[in-house]
Amino acid sequence: MKTIMHKAFSYVKKTAVLLLVVMVTLTASANVPDTTLEEGENAAVSCLKLEEGQVYFNVKFENADGGRFDILVNDVNGDNLYHAAFTGKNFNRVFRAPVENGKLVIIIRDGKDKISHKFELSTESKMVQQILVKRM
Repeated sequence: MKTIMHKAFSYVKKTAVLLLVVMVTLTASANVPDTTLEEGENAAVSCLKLEEGQVYFNVKFENADGGRFDILVNDVNGDNLYHAAFTGKNFNRVFRAPVENGKLVIIIRDGKDKISHKFELSTESKMVQQILVKRM
């Protein structure tokens, strides 16, 4: 009788641990179309990866005259999270932001021509729950 109770308790314990692990597992995905520079376009943003609660994205900007331009990153409420000025002809840099922001708006603004390029990066978290029943 003791071994039957021990085995039953063991199965319940394993099942509970399995369910706990599955319920805790979170997956996140970034919804950014993979934008690449095409002829006539000079700005692009692409999502690279999600890792440890951070979204990594690449900003490319072909600045023909090499003059000053600004990059702004705003959150869903329009609050500024990042703002910096850069110079150079071929800008290519990786940025990161917490996934918890949900939605980011990336703005590349050319100071000379007053032209701006606007990109939206959205992240969402989904809880994955899976139950497996196995016949013994």
